[in-house]
Amino acid sequence: MKKILITGAGGYLGRGLIKPLIGKYSLRLMDVAKFERKEHEVFIGDVGEIETVRKAVQGMDAIVIAHMASSQAGAYKTPEVCFDANVKGTANLFFAAAEKGVKRAILISSISVTHGYQGRAYCEHDLPPKANELYGLTKVCQEVVAEHFYRVHGLKVAVLRVGGIVDADTMINKYGKKVEYPAEIYIDPRDIGEAVRLALELPDLEYESFVLIGSPLAEKKYDIEYSRKRLSWKPKYDFRGPAQSPKI
Repeated sequence: MKKILITGAGGYLGRGLIKPLIGKYSLRLMDVAKFERKEHEVFIGDVGEIETVRKAVQGMDAIVIAHMASSQAGAYKTPEVCFDANVKGTANLFFAAAEKGVKRAILISSISVTHGYQGRAYCEHDLPPKANELYGLTKVCQEVVAEHFYRVHGLKVAVLRVGGIVDADTMINKYGKKVEYPAEIYIDPRDIGEAVRLALELPDLEYESFVLIGSPLAEKKYDIEYSRKRLSWKPKYDFRGPAQSPKI
């Protein structure tokens, strides 16, 4: 069974993301804060520390980079905290992966990397990243790091540009706030996890970007169709309303 490291695994996204991967991979779940998952290996450590990351990556077949600085702590008011976690941490992970011979990486990015194209009618899945605020800028930097390690070191990389992350069962977002229907950019963490699984298994992956949004309402603005065709991915939650959001 392939061994996969998942960062940010104890957080809001990570807890849902791992569900489609359970039983299909041997999971090493990494987070900076203590958490418990008795059925999986848990690794507590800071992605900003290179020696810690080297230990976390050791023996892995692939890495899934899903950590992010918490906006609830005001981390995106200045570059210090968010760049340490999102950018430095991601660079450490790619560096250690290349060093340890890991062949594949999945980067959870964001559609915010295209927010710099204000007024653009349609955003292609591989539109060059351009942000307009600090959070998006950290995700742009993550993508630049990922492309470098693909081009220079040969890591195969899938960049998943996800929409607003919301649990479809509770309609609670990653900030702990209740949101309402309809919403054209929402996506459930489990649908992101399914795309991760498919990207891990994509036989001819090189470096590719995929837009992941749960609602077909977003199709006029974002190139979701590429993800559906290339990954054979279909979200189970479309967020047009409760009647259209079946339980898993």
